[in-house]
Amino acid sequence: MNIFDQNLINYDKVVDLYYSWLYCRLHYLITNAVLQYYRPKKVLDVGCGTGFQSYLYSTAGCMVTGVDVSENMIKLARSKIKNNGSVDGSNLILFSERYDFVKRYNLLINSRIKNDRKMCSKPEFMLANVEELPFQKNSFDHISCCGSVLNLIDNCQLGLKEMSRLVKPGGTIFVEVEFRWTMDRFWTFVDFLLRNTIGFNSTLKDFCTSIFHNPLKDISITYQYGERKRPIPIKLNLFTHNQLKNYFDTFSLKAIRNWTIHSITNLVPSVTLDTDYQSLKLVKLFSILSSIEERLPLQMPGCSKVYLLKKIL
Repeated sequence: MNIFDQNLINYDKVVDLYYSWLYCRLHYLITNAVLQYYRPKKVLDVGCGTGFQSYLYSTAGCMVTGVDVSENMIKLARSKIKNNGSVDGSNLILFSERYDFVKRYNLLINSRIKNDRKMCSKPEFMLANVEELPFQKNSFDHISCCGSVLNLIDNCQLGLKEMSRLVKPGGTIFVEVEFRWTMDRFWTFVDFLLRNTIGFNSTLKDFCTSIFHNPLKDISITYQYGERKRPIPIKLNLFTHNQLKNYFDTFSLKAIRNWTIHSITNLVPSVTLDTDYQSLKLVKLFSILSSIEERLPLQMPGCSKVYLLKKIL
């Protein structure tokens, strides 16, 4: 069974610091680098989940098709159509504004896409696997693939091959993946020495792979997804820039821009940020770190690596 079909994980409930920051930054980058610059008409959202990015694109006037392998995710995405994916049914608020930075980013994103609202159309959602997508060649102007989709599938090259097949020549792909070389590798090392005090639950095999495997190659680890008290172990492939560039070249994709998310904020372990219950001190610390991260170069090492790709003619 797909882990996202299980009731143990409420994927649509974004109240932790880690994913709130990740989605705020992703949506800001999509708005600035894709929607305002390229203005794509026909968009495919691969691994759409509950429709966060699908509704962002559709609110800006794009015709969007969202696909996912999880039936429960698709059902929840379709249930939001009445309010066009918005929490409040008016402005585009894709998840709860628990933190001040979420409110700030929502206001910023809404101000930049408000002129396109009259062109808004409802997205369509369907079950499909990224490794075998049921569309004809060159069907889309733009493809979005966020939520670490490529990290979770067995063969990311098949996923990239399909996306390259479906996007038109000169079209763009916005993809977010989890990166290998981050502060979490250090925290995993510390956690292993302290016998899982932090909460990574790394095995000896994962620890040795992270440290001693070829530094230019991808690795696979077991990641404890969800709340610390009831985590679900999942296989997670972590990429390097060198390996990703080889994949892109193979499928005629050129990286024209790239960014990172959770660089400075990863001075706090991701598993500490990825919990529903945070202390006031942690929230204040995160506010300082995230403010610094916003002002530093977006090519620094970070937990998530984001690429804007163009299909070579």
